[in-house]
Amino acid sequence: MTVQITVTSPTPIIAICNHKGGSGKTTSAWHLAHALNADDAGNLRRVLLVDLDDQATLTNRLAHQAVTIGSPIETQPTIADALDGAPTTIYHYTPLLSYIPADHRLAWVAAKMQASSPNHLYLTRALRHIEPFDYVILDCPPSAGIIMINALAACTHTVIPVTPTEESWDGRTRMQTMIDEIAGVLNKQITSLGAILTMRSPRSKNQDRYEALNAQAGLLGAIPHAVGLDADQRIYAAYEPIAQRIAQSL
Repeated sequence: MTVQITVTSPTPIIAICNHKGGSGKTTSAWHLAHALNADDAGNLRRVLLVDLDDQATLTNRLAHQAVTIGSPIETQPTIADALDGAPTTIYHYTPLLSYIPADHRLAWVAAKMQASSPNHLYLTRALRHIEPFDYVILDCPPSAGIIMINALAACTHTVIPVTPTEESWDGRTRMQTMIDEIAGVLNKQITSLGAILTMRSPRSKNQDRYEALNAQAGLLGAIPHAVGLDADQRIYAAYEPIAQRIAQSL
């Protein structure tokens, strides 16, 4: 099958970020990448997923899903190699979805990056000469370290997943402060696409309060706390309208 693809220019680079771990960053990156591959009109879009967490949760999820369908994927070299000066290697998961994996060596490379100056453009350079994509999605680490700084220096847009907990909301607030500071220091525009309320439970006493708080950040939508055999399908279905909103705003 011949796939007709129209690539936007410049390519939106979307950082999925929150300082609080467990907020749903990797889940959001995974489902948004799939949902952005095609819109309601049937237009096909190419998406690149970049794992920027040395825990490699996104990479492990890609590998696990590939094994379940009997098609193991490659995971070496990784983004750690690209940030350390090697050519950037991109792998194709499907005709429309590609990825750059991560591994534990990213922590060592980050330490080397931290010791250099200037040290905020490593990721920008690694992505500069890659093949064209309609969207690049960065699955960011839950920290304010040098990898996060590089992600913000490289990105054009941000999405902040937030769980209905005070800790996650505080993480969102700290994350937005860091985004604003990096944008100011680098004299660049970083556009917030909004927040995603993840792991929503209708039985939560704090639900209404946190939905109101998220509305202050531009709530893109809410994702249910789903369990059971069809949990993944229900979660993906909740991300589809969010992906549509993101695509319409870019």
